[in-house]
Amino acid sequence: MIGRHGGGSATASDPLLGKVLGMRYRIVEKVAKGGMATVYVAHDMRLDRIVAVKVMHRDLDEEGNFAERFVREGRSAAKLSHPNVVAVYDQDEDDGVAFLAMEYIEGHTLRDTIASQAPLGAAKALAYIEPILSAMSAAHAIGIVHRDIKPENVLITTGAASISQRVKVADFGLARVMTNNSNDATTGNLVGTVSYLAPELVTESKSGPRTDVYAAGVVLYELLTGRKPHSGPSPVDIAYKHVHEDVPPPSKAAPGIPRYVDALVARATARDPELRPADAGVLLRMVTRVMATLSAGIFDDPDLTADLALPTAGAPDRGAAAGNATDAPVRAHDESGAESTAVLPALGLPASGPSGPPPARPRPRRDRLPGGRPTFPRGRALLASAEPRRRKFSHSHPNPHSFESGGSHPERT
Repeated sequence: MIGRHGGGSATASDPLLGKVLGMRYRIVEKVAKGGMATVYVAHDMRLDRIVAVKVMHRDLDEEGNFAERFVREGRSAAKLSHPNVVAVYDQDEDDGVAFLAMEYIEGHTLRDTIASQAPLGAAKALAYIEPILSAMSAAHAIGIVHRDIKPENVLITTGAASISQRVKVADFGLARVMTNNSNDATTGNLVGTVSYLAPELVTESKSGPRTDVYAAGVVLYELLTGRKPHSGPSPVDIAYKHVHEDVPPPSKAAPGIPRYVDALVARATARDPELRPADAGVLLRMVTRVMATLSAGIFDDPDLTADLALPTAGAPDRGAAAGNATDAPVRAHDESGAESTAVLPALGLPASGPSGPPPARPRPRRDRLPGGRPTFPRGRALLASAEPRRRKFSHSHPNPHSFESGGSHPERT
């Protein structure tokens, strides 16, 4: 039996415990709660199996149409079948409770792996990012953008022999549900996690495959270094850095990383989305070439470094040689670092920006307020990281599903 939050009577504190949703899923245990949803372990009485049930918060449906959008996006996510994706089994709405039934995962999150093992060597870091990109490329191929790639949404299962078989990406489609909410459209809210937000999400709320690519590049940086590329006293400051500062080369924080790996991270996290790989499939091909070079024992490869490097003004883009030969996708702040996905009302930005050096590379012109702080489109919001609460499970207890909430994590297995 999995432990409960609070240590008291969980039934008294959560009316869903013991309830049957959709005449099929008996809620057994509450395991995580965050800004978007609460995750439960449930018994599928029809097929006699354990599943994870994610219940979206009722207050997200203030205008009455969230459940309808949730149903539509649940159907879209269910079309995504891939060995590195947490499977969506069912979705329904029961007396105003919108929920998803999903694959039950035994294991832990990539956040736990980073906390216990990072910085990882380049080969091992890429071994984790490769199946993540494989899952993302399958999603991009059918028009699904994740919008919240981060270590908390990557699960590591127990039992499988290789890393590529153990990685599962969760929550495809949920961020899209949130950004399509009519209330969000009128207020300009953003959904995501501030440490992984692409610059164009911060400034224009534009999302697409390249925003997922940026987030994956940040995750790779974190695997290589054990830290996030940007930090600050508030989510606004961190978002400002994503817009105006390049992700630093991981070798600065973790010496011994090959220059072509630095170039790979720089390419994935280019502040100009047009300079990033077009989608996860293109980045996956770049990663495959880098992994082959590492496996061959080659530490210094000037040609590969040049192929991956961001093009300079007037110079041809050599990225095609490293992975852009075709645009067709491959189908296939607490100490822990955990961050929550959240939806917040629009934040007013102060006129003066954080102190620090000017941007390393010229950016497209944006209107600015006095003091250097850029003006953001009216009504745009930043995603704050809710203060995560953590609890531990015993080693014998599985992690039932994605912890986008940052609410709980199992002990590392």
